[in-house]
Amino acid sequence: MKKLTRRNFMKGAGALTLGAAISPLAPRMAWSSTPTIKMAYILSDHHAPLMLAATNGEMFEEKYKTWLKPLNPAKLYELYDNGSPIARVQLIPTKKGPDVEKLVAQGSVDIAISGTQAILMSVDKGVDTKIISPLQTAGNVFVLNKDVPAQDWKAFVSYVKGQGKQFKIGMPGPHTVAAIIFRSALEYEGVSYTEDSTDRKADVLFINMKGHGNLVAALNNKISEGIIGAQPFPSVTIDQGVGRLILNLQDVPPAQRWAGHACCSLEATSKFLTQDPALAAKALSLMALGVDLANTRKDLTAKTCSAWLGVSESVETVAMQSMTYTTTATPRWISSVDEYAKTMDGMGMFTGKLKGAQGEALASAAFDFSMMNGVTEQLKAKGLIA
Repeated sequence: MKKLTRRNFMKGAGALTLGAAISPLAPRMAWSSTPTIKMAYILSDHHAPLMLAATNGEMFEEKYKTWLKPLNPAKLYELYDNGSPIARVQLIPTKKGPDVEKLVAQGSVDIAISGTQAILMSVDKGVDTKIISPLQTAGNVFVLNKDVPAQDWKAFVSYVKGQGKQFKIGMPGPHTVAAIIFRSALEYEGVSYTEDSTDRKADVLFINMKGHGNLVAALNNKISEGIIGAQPFPSVTIDQGVGRLILNLQDVPPAQRWAGHACCSLEATSKFLTQDPALAAKALSLMALGVDLANTRKDLTAKTCSAWLGVSESVETVAMQSMTYTTTATPRWISSVDEYAKTMDGMGMFTGKLKGAQGEALASAAFDFSMMNGVTEQLKAKGLIA
């Protein structure tokens, strides 16, 4: 099998396919009424670029000339470009990636931010969607109740492995990034696990909290002794004095396997990308601008996410330290998605299009970075992003 590299991928990714379509001079499709872009996302600071764009419209208008004007804050906006409204944007919040993918499969959204692993599962099922850009890396952590004596990963493994006392860990869902990475680490360490509460032989029992936001309750209400999941919610438990950080999940063994792993990505349907490419490109440019701002203004990002998610700004300031935002599919990012696919396939999570797919076969089925690459090149040429 030919190894996938960024160079090999870009040769076949059709980087110039949409070049003319996303040109500022490209004609817009004629609509009988103002088009509405339906966009789903997860209530997490992993999706800060969207929250920044939606909250800081005046700044985006002044700096970038592309911005969102709130009609119903957090729900409905007008997308403006150079002083003119070009579309409405409806935001649809969800609790986790699989929830987003249900909406995509139903045809209820055009574009979304979701867990990379969740998008891969949709592609495997034949859903009309592809990853069109990375958005954020890492940002998932492992927290234990402060009363658990284990202070680090090695001590945790010793505390639960083969001890005959089942240890409960709350997770946002079985098909989330955190769950996949954590289970792979347990397998590496030889720690048995289950999601079946009647199986008393396993070392670890996973409790499905059905959403990242519910992880706080898992520790506070002693539903579990530990939690895994996306920021900022694990950090909320630490701020409350209930939880203790054990490690960022990108640091679980074996060493470097998950370092800088892909987490949340931007996806879109082919219909959205092709029906009005110029409009789609403007939506993508808004996300690219949000990513650049999220990385350069961590203080503003923490403040924005704090207000949007209803958590303290101090929690968000800490959470920001564990993640990075990006629209660049680096070799490391591509390799981590390949690692997801291999791990998920080994867990029996693929039964269709992606079963056995690795390298270029995976890239061909799941990626299309051509429009975002064109958008970011234009923004860099204008000096709007680094």
